[in-house]
Amino acid sequence: MGGGSTVGTVQMAYGYGLSAWWFTLGGGIGCLLLGLRFAGPLRRSELETIPQFLSRSYGSPTGRIAMAAASAGTFISIVAQFLAGLALLRSVLPLTTAQASSVLALSVAGFIFFGGLKSFGALGKAKIALLYVVMGGCSAVAFLGGGLESLATLPRTPYLSLFGRGLPKDLGALTSLVVGVFTTQIYIQAFFAASDEASARRGAFLSALLMPPLGLMGVHVGLVLRARGVTTDPSQALPLFIIEHFPPLMAGILWSGLFITVIGCAAGLILGVATNVSRDFLLPLLFKDATEGQSLRTSRLVVAVVVVLAALLGAGGEGSMILQWSYLSMGLRGAGTFFPFVVGILAPGRLHAPWALAASVGGLTALFAAPLFTATEPLFAGLLVSGCLTALGMKKSGDTAP
Repeated sequence: MGGGSTVGTVQMAYGYGLSAWWFTLGGGIGCLLLGLRFAGPLRRSELETIPQFLSRSYGSPTGRIAMAAASAGTFISIVAQFLAGLALLRSVLPLTTAQASSVLALSVAGFIFFGGLKSFGALGKAKIALLYVVMGGCSAVAFLGGGLESLATLPRTPYLSLFGRGLPKDLGALTSLVVGVFTTQIYIQAFFAASDEASARRGAFLSALLMPPLGLMGVHVGLVLRARGVTTDPSQALPLFIIEHFPPLMAGILWSGLFITVIGCAAGLILGVATNVSRDFLLPLLFKDATEGQSLRTSRLVVAVVVVLAALLGAGGEGSMILQWSYLSMGLRGAGTFFPFVVGILAPGRLHAPWALAASVGGLTALFAAPLFTATEPLFAGLLVSGCLTALGMKKSGDTAP
């Protein structure tokens, strides 16, 4: 939970309405499904990274493809956090895009290098409270200012419909969040890091409970701004609301809370990418048996490179729709990995390595090729191909089993 569920949700709600809720609603549904069926199997699998698990289950080629897709998808999520941070910084400081991007990069790098996973864990305990205070306060002020009455003036389509952007596009948003939650390192790593299975399940259920209301508060704020005829850059909608509707001291506290959560979320995602790239790719490539020092230096190098690249891409994409980047990132992670991963967790040994590889490659290929041949949402094409190959592989594997 960070820039996408706050700045990005208000941005999309201001532009498109209630359909902006799919980001946190889909994330909550994904966490609910994880808690209902996957907490125990994930704990017992003792996996450290998703690519490691897939390599162990299906061979290193499938693991490498998953690592590439997961790293690319998570990197896109990091860019989304940088876009949210740029919107926050430039709403209060007279900085150029390059200057604001540099401040963000230094803030994220400092957060990681001076605290690492300990900083991220400490922030995680306070972040949900911070976000509820910020978004709850904004939503309450919007409500007290006649927010509900003003919403009645908005046209039902697109602003008051969950499918205001069109049924395929918004179903694609929901699907991308569900499959993305299942195939994102930071979610799965949290299950393995839990003290026991009951804690893992409880954490998933709490996430499922807490995420959707937070997004709905952001949707409310964006819709109220739209209903009142406020004209602004959509990415500045939430910072503008805070600055104009709260006394300066309170506005500064709320703004700081948002900025801290964006920095922390970006840091957590970067740590996930660094874990994947260093442990699943660089260390095996560079060292036969890496020492702890070599592992640490490699991870730090990856962190620095990712921070710089995200800052550059964020500066280039400033003002674009933050949640679109988030949906793309989730879909990219899940298109080829979702079905082999789920089968590997729930039915180990039922899918043989060549079919798992085919499902991974086929899903990603269909995801990228779909826009060239059809207007169908690319994620649906990727999941269809990957799912069919997985099902066929399970049938063939069952037919050839002794």
